Amino acid sequence: MSPHVLRAATALLALLPAIAGAAPAGEDHAPLQLRLLWAGDPGGGSPSGDSMDFDLFGDTEEQKEASIDPTLAGRIETRRTMLQTHQILGLSTLALMTTSAVLGQLNYTDVYGGGGRTGDYLMAHRVATYSSAGAFLATATFSIFAPVPFEKDPGFDTATAHKIAVIGATAGMLAQVGLGFATARAADAGNAKDLKRFAQIHQAVGYSTVGLMAIATGVWVF
Repeated sequence: MSPHVLRAATALLALLPAIAGAAPAGEDHAPLQLRLLWAGDPGGGSPSGDSMDFDLFGDTEEQKEASIDPTLAGRIETRRTMLQTHQILGLSTLALMTTSAVLGQLNYTDVYGGGGRTGDYLMAHRVATYSSAGAFLATATFSIFAPVPFEKDPGFDTATAHKIAVIGATAGMLAQVGLGFATARAADAGNAKDLKRFAQIHQAVGYSTVGLMAIATGVWVF
């Protein structure tokens, strides 16, 4: 048992007779144990070189840190680092997806909205799209492989809303890949009608995907 605990117990036991006896003021009727406990300090203060401020249960910061399993602490720290990186990548992905959507709209207007079919935005839109896909994959990787040191309580919370929105955004990204192949075939076949229809679907799915990504980022960050 800790010396501090023994000392506290001795002090409490020594005080009980003093309280029960109601000794007259000015007389030294303190029990011997209590007088010995305060020996060396005639002024009635705490013993020299020591303090009565102690933790009865020994829960000092050093002991709390020492009681944590090093393996568990490592997994917690790894998860924290990976999820912080996941947040940064998520914000970057949202910015890239928004840029891609804006450039896509400019390209659509250029081709189908009377813009003269200059093709000025086509390459920039492709670069932004490929960058968005790469950033999205990297963001998902840091989330999927982050260790889970504790079991999550069942129920709906912000993490659940984040996952639902991310699943929707993932479906949108995959749909865009499929639309890309379909659009390429329509272009090779010279089918202008199908090409415009696929472009319109691509546009709608793109905006929806950006919206879902915004929701996923918002509920996680804010």
